[in-house]
Amino acid sequence: MGELIKISNLSKSFGDIKVLHSLDMQVESGEVVAIIGASGSGKSTLVRCIAGLEPVSGGEILLDGVPVVNTASTNGKVGMVFQNFNLFPHYTVGQNISMPLRTILKMKKELAAQKAKDLLNKVHILDKFEQYPNSLSGGQKQRLAIARALAMEPEIIIFDEPTSSLDPELAHEVFETIKDLAKEGQTMLIVTHQINAVRRFASRIVFLNKGKIEAQGTPDYIFNQIDNHDLKQFLRQVNFEDI
Repeated sequence: MGELIKISNLSKSFGDIKVLHSLDMQVESGEVVAIIGASGSGKSTLVRCIAGLEPVSGGEILLDGVPVVNTASTNGKVGMVFQNFNLFPHYTVGQNISMPLRTILKMKKELAAQKAKDLLNKVHILDKFEQYPNSLSGGQKQRLAIARALAMEPEIIIFDEPTSSLDPELAHEVFETIKDLAKEGQTMLIVTHQINAVRRFASRIVFLNKGKIEAQGTPDYIFNQIDNHDLKQFLRQVNFEDI
């Protein structure tokens, strides 16, 4: 364990609209941090800043002690899994993993193919190796996206609403894969409204409200102990079940 991400006095604006307000946050290696909050609260903006996809307006993000200013500055330590999969439709399932390994890491073809097979087996879609992404279900596409992110061996994987476009059964498949990664000690940040799923393996919950961190702590603290009006109202809106 050790501090992997340190965020200090972070702010982000788009023109005259301030989206993030003076955020302070740390993420330890091996933590699974779920970021929750209403639409427009700044969740996706926060993780995009951490990944170097958005420049910050003020403050600082350190990744292993190095300032994050763009994707290059993360030095391959951050993997990103998006809501809309971002797969290569003209590559087979196997090639979606092996081609980046060959082009970015200069891995030999045979080694890249074997690593792709190992990762597809890990997310339970090895039988789709020779197929194309358009033949997969939404849940299978997202598991392929997870495997592709894992291929680069990042220190942290960020999930930005990974199941928001999936029906409950397919969303469950994806969360089972994420849960397995949590058991293996993979550091993860997960932006999600699927609170009943993520609460079972998240080590910490961060509640973002109007661009500010309004509450954070263990799932038990956030859902059973803290008395916060905005948090309770949000949980009612997303049909949170206290089970």
